Amino acid sequence: MNVLPVPSMEDCLKAADETDALVLEREGLKRIPGLLKAHYQFDAVFLAADDHTFEKAGRAVELLLKDAGIPAAGSLVFPGEPRLHAEYAYAAEIVRRLRGAAAGTVVPVAVGAGTVNDLVKRAAAELGLPYLCVPTAASVDGFTSSGAALLKDGFKQTLACPAPRVLAADTAILAGAPAYLSSSGFGDLAGKITAGTDWLIAEAAGSLGAPGTEPIDGFAWAMTQRGLRQALALSAGAVRGDGDAVNVLFRALSLTGFAMQYLKSSRPVSGCEHLYSHIWEMENLEFRGNPVTHGHKVAMGTLAAAAFTEIFFSPEKAPEPSPSRRLPGPAEREAEVRAAFKGMAAEEGAVKTALEKLLPGGAAAALGGALRDNWKQIRERVLEQLLPYGELRALMERGGCPLRPEEIGLTRAKVIADSRRAQMIRKRYTVLDMAWDMGVFEDVLAGMEASDSCLR
Repeated sequence: MNVLPVPSMEDCLKAADETDALVLEREGLKRIPGLLKAHYQFDAVFLAADDHTFEKAGRAVELLLKDAGIPAAGSLVFPGEPRLHAEYAYAAEIVRRLRGAAAGTVVPVAVGAGTVNDLVKRAAAELGLPYLCVPTAASVDGFTSSGAALLKDGFKQTLACPAPRVLAADTAILAGAPAYLSSSGFGDLAGKITAGTDWLIAEAAGSLGAPGTEPIDGFAWAMTQRGLRQALALSAGAVRGDGDAVNVLFRALSLTGFAMQYLKSSRPVSGCEHLYSHIWEMENLEFRGNPVTHGHKVAMGTLAAAAFTEIFFSPEKAPEPSPSRRLPGPAEREAEVRAAFKGMAAEEGAVKTALEKLLPGGAAAALGGALRDNWKQIRERVLEQLLPYGELRALMERGGCPLRPEEIGLTRAKVIADSRRAQMIRKRYTVLDMAWDMGVFEDVLAGMEASDSCLR
């Protein structure tokens, strides 16, 4: 893998094939009328927000457009409380409203954080409309990414759709966002640490015959990993409303989002930390009556993923499976998965995915042996990328992220146990799959349970 320098925002925009412009400046909203005229052919605009983001920025956008003589084709403002869920049904509602809007070409304008953006992104894609995004918090990496992560048919999935053609953000609005949204963005950014270790694992495992792997792309790696630790150190103050820290956080999240847009895959930014998050999103995880933010679920998933990875790679010599360990056949594996997802809408999807991942006995044994033979090289690369658990936890504490499962409505035992379900739901190869293929998955979970620091 070539070591490339940290790409600039200009480098990323050149590599992007969906986003033409990103404005990040004080009073950046004033640029919106000009951006619309420069980058879109349209007859009117349609604004989507929630009560909170409409008051923060949506009302100002409406007035700016009116003063510029830009026609409105209506708007949809979702209730601010309870907080909006990232569910496909809301995107479908936006589609219905857009179809009922005034005749002519309409530009959807998403005013909000990650959920509003993803809903509008998917709705715009279904109608073949380029949209404009007005971020109101540095809360996710999805503002500049292709794809929308939505709950559909009971299964959390990334639905295909282009990134916004233009983004316009006001730095003062970002800095004034609620602290929980800034800490969510920090959690999402911290998750790139374990996304990186999983990509390294996948590349190595793929060369040995494992399914669900993708080779590392040097430019996408540079966008997500080069400068990541510095960005995390400089953006920890975003939770306190520090303007400079928020700018660093938003830029870093934007770079990682551009990596997804460039590669047309979430592989650069998403490892098993997101699989934990997907499990809890499928359960509609709430705390004190509100949905837990994506970034806070990712933060907890990152701590779990980091602990699993650190414990798994702690021995210098490749761990051997227990003599009694036996690979399950298709019928036994299906029964395991159905028991894990019993009563959930995701059950059939999880069974399908888990069975597609299940290698025949001979191939599975060969892969496990090859992984043990290459243990030293894989271990060295992974531990070089991984922050020690204690250091990562301290960094996330400075960023305002939840550190204990109880802070987001979970328990330590559940998080550890959910490692099993996280391994079942995606074909993308992660450390969970490597431990499974080597026959030591349950041994690693036992190590997490016995740890004095893991998730405590």
